[in-house]
Amino acid sequence: MTPPAPRLPLTVGELPPSVAFLLSRLGFEVSRELGEALAARGLEQREFGLLRLLADQEGHSQRALGTMLRIPPNRMVTLVDGLERKGYVERRAHPEDRRAHALALTEAGNTALGQAFQAAFGVEASTCEPLDAQEREQLLGLLGKLARARIEQGGSPPGLHPGMLER
Repeated sequence: MTPPAPRLPLTVGELPPSVAFLLSRLGFEVSRELGEALAARGLEQREFGLLRLLADQEGHSQRALGTMLRIPPNRMVTLVDGLERKGYVERRAHPEDRRAHALALTEAGNTALGQAFQAAFGVEASTCEPLDAQEREQLLGLLGKLARARIEQGGSPPGLHPGMLER
C-alpha cells in the first residue's frame, strides 16, 4: 500500500504525515537523550549494548559476541578493552579454545548495567509520557511489527541497535 503524497509545501512547524520522517526524527531525539543519560553514568550506547548481550550470553568468546553484534574484530577489541579498563568485563580463558577469551561481566559491570537500564527506562518513560498504557502497548505492537519485517529483510538482529555498528 503506497501512502498518499503529503501536501506540499508544509507550513513552518507542521509535521509531515510521513512514518519514515517521524520515526527518523523521534529515533534521533530519543537516541541523543539516551546517549546523554548513559554518558552521565559513564557509558556509551555501544557499551550498554555489549553489557546487555553479555548479561545474556556470558562465557562466549569475544569473537563470537562480535559476530552476534556484527562488529568487526578490531572494533570489538577496542570496545572490550574500554569496558575492561572500567572494570565492567573480564577476559577469562575459554573452556574449549585456549586461543580464545571468554567474556564475563564483573560485579561492577552488573551494577553499571543496572544503572544503564534505569537510565533507559527513564528515557522511555519521558518519551511515552503523552501516551496512556493502551496507546503505549499499541505503539509497541506496531513498531514491533515494522521491526520484525526489517529483520526478515536482512536488518539488524533482534535486540541489536544498528547504531552500535557505527564509529
